[in-house]
Amino acid sequence: MAWLREYLVSVVSASMLSGILIRLTRNSASGEIVRMLCGILITIVLIQPITGKKALLWESALPEFSAQAEDVIAEGTAAADNMRKEFIKQRVQTYILSRAGAMDADIQASVTLGENFVPCHVRITGRISPINRSKLTQIIASELGIPREQQEWIGQ
Repeated sequence: MAWLREYLVSVVSASMLSGILIRLTRNSASGEIVRMLCGILITIVLIQPITGKKALLWESALPEFSAQAEDVIAEGTAAADNMRKEFIKQRVQTYILSRAGAMDADIQASVTLGENFVPCHVRITGRISPINRSKLTQIIASELGIPREQQEWIGQ
């Protein structure tokens, strides 16, 4: 009965590991590869008693598999962070341009994000009247939290 317990623990462990890896990489580019590898892992664990192998087939490959899984997770996290960063920059830039458009100003905005993807600097180029520039400066400071000192105006 000890072999049955060991077999069930192996199946549950492989399933849990696979589930965690698949969940962590479901939206990344390498998610399909991870799902395939997890399927192979579970298949190997399931057919292990049929093959008559006493030792777990995947035990020797586990450190390498873990290292690859960590690399995939790091890659997925970095890709998600980059997408989040670009999304926030686009939203902030679009907001500034829409507010400037309401003032009939023709500008371009480039936003820099700081820690935790918070906007910390903006570079604005184009033509805008001094009164509207003052209004837009105030809007950017109060609504987006970018202080006047971090607003760089070029071509005014």
